[in-house]
Amino acid sequence: MRPARAAAERSIVVPLSSNQIMKTMLHLGVLAFLLLAAPVCTFAGIEADIPLTNRVVLKSGAWTPTPEQPQKALSSIRPFLNLASKTNAQQRTEIQKILANMKNYRVQFIGVVRDGRKVMLCNFFPAPEAGGKDERPYWKRDQIMVDDGGFQYWQIYYDPNTDKCFDFASNGYA
Repeated sequence: MRPARAAAERSIVVPLSSNQIMKTMLHLGVLAFLLLAAPVCTFAGIEADIPLTNRVVLKSGAWTPTPEQPQKALSSIRPFLNLASKTNAQQRTEIQKILANMKNYRVQFIGVVRDGRKVMLCNFFPAPEAGGKDERPYWKRDQIMVDDGGFQYWQIYYDPNTDKCFDFASNGYA
């Protein structure tokens, strides 16, 4: 006489049709996609917000960023801004305004040397409104420098060797 198995140890095998197997695989595929894509979408941010037509690499005497480096800089900026905890209340307010208006910017990438390191200055300023006059038609050849303008004009440095941003600053108000 064999000992009786506990109910918890019993296995029940239910045959699945090929249609049921395909549905299960589809659901698992969708779940895997969502798990993998969600983090990418969360941080897609700036590089998705600012169209290629609103970006330019300016040639400088120091060095010229490669075509890949601006993309990497943009990928690093939003996480930096979201975690900018070492800023004062006024800067945090400006950062919130910047993040809310990200698709309205143009950006220039300028290779500079700071403390002996090759870093990129990422210079952000407003893009013209759709159908509006371009007040800065020279923006693809000359650096835009404005003294005021608040959150509409801001800069941040990116170090391509460390893949880190630093020295965020937005302009003041007149």
